[in-house]
Amino acid sequence: MTAAPGTAARRGRSRTTDLTTGPLGRGIIVFALPLLGAALVQLLYSTVDLMFVGHALGTEAAAAVGASGLIVTCLIGMFTGLGTGTGVLVARHFGAGRHSQVDRVMHTALAFGLAGGTLLIPAMILIAPTLLAWLNTPDEILAMAVVYVRIYLLGLVSVVLFNMGAGVLRAVGDSLTPMLCQLLGGVVNVLVDALFIVVFRWGIVGAAAATLTSQTLCAVLVLLALRRLDERYRLRLTRFHLHRVTLREILAIGLPAGVQALVITLSNVAVQYRINGLGIPDIAAFTVWFRVENFLYMPVMALGQAASTSVAQNLGAEDRARTRRAVRVCCLIGVAVTSVLAVALLVASGPILGMFTADPQVIALTTSIARIIGPCYLLFALMEVLSSSIRGAGHALPPMIIIVSALCGLRVVLLAALPQVFGAVTRVAMLYPLSWVVTNALLLAYLLIRRAVLWGEPRD
Repeated sequence: MTAAPGTAARRGRSRTTDLTTGPLGRGIIVFALPLLGAALVQLLYSTVDLMFVGHALGTEAAAAVGASGLIVTCLIGMFTGLGTGTGVLVARHFGAGRHSQVDRVMHTALAFGLAGGTLLIPAMILIAPTLLAWLNTPDEILAMAVVYVRIYLLGLVSVVLFNMGAGVLRAVGDSLTPMLCQLLGGVVNVLVDALFIVVFRWGIVGAAAATLTSQTLCAVLVLLALRRLDERYRLRLTRFHLHRVTLREILAIGLPAGVQALVITLSNVAVQYRINGLGIPDIAAFTVWFRVENFLYMPVMALGQAASTSVAQNLGAEDRARTRRAVRVCCLIGVAVTSVLAVALLVASGPILGMFTADPQVIALTTSIARIIGPCYLLFALMEVLSSSIRGAGHALPPMIIIVSALCGLRVVLLAALPQVFGAVTRVAMLYPLSWVVTNALLLAYLLIRRAVLWGEPRD
């Protein structure tokens, strides 16, 4: 076992969590908590944002924002994937103490994000009306939706740079700074919403402009944080360069992760299509469940990012035993956290669901959904940790293929082939644990077959 070079130099950085040394469980939890905080901040201010639009501008404006949600989600998913690719490479080099490589990956990623985002903006603005029409956006809100999307797209470079920069910071163990950036951006978003929508009365333009302002602020704050990193790999504008080999490495990990997020989003459209054909109470019940589920989903996603960074850092440090232990620890934490949260949800389902609806029928249907999916959520935690660990080892394509085929493909095929079987809300809910079981089985099989390649054979 070899200690990571440069470890001593990194210990003094107060916001950096070195996952190659110290108690592993504590380090993973400390690293994951700010990731969870960032997700909560994002959820909170997006909810407040929608409340401003719905209450101040009316139902049609809220629908226009919602209609553009799929385009926004797909774009964010792709760029988050590229941030993942950047983070995995940076974490690997950081764990090995290869500071010049950290510098190269960071500057290549940011240069690519700046160039790619700038080129993508005019193209996306041009085809926005066509995309919204394909999504069957009603004519009465199409114009507002186009305006919202086009203004949102002006901040595309900011979205890319934030995700790339946040990926770098998390890879070197600083998950707190991206959270603080998002927190400040969220506060500004709410304040600017009030200013643009309530005071200036800019309507849907004000809502989009508020989002653009907060995104730009988040990107600027992250870039400033990168300027304060260790002098051996801190951000310097003169270092921006598209290094071809490094860019290929980033895309080899980032593109599969981005495509995976994109396909998962699109597969959810198929599920929503089936739900929409069941009836108003069923639609409302799944809407409530998806809101409640966020509080199960977000800790799992934070833990997945922690698993990916921990695996990448420890593989960079050539500590194979600690790498395998990190995967086991993340799995145990994931099972424990989701089990506790699921039990709490089921025990207090009445008061929790009552926060979102007063309809007894909707509460009863949502409770049925929770009883099916909630106890099985530990399977989702295992799936996220295993796929993130494989990705952290630099193998992003296999988990993408497995998840796209088993998780997304299975749901779409079953819904299309057996519409009568999935003709009730509880049966649609069963698709989730069923697809998680199949996906986990395939991921575990891949891990067993390829464990020597991923992180070395156990030394028993």
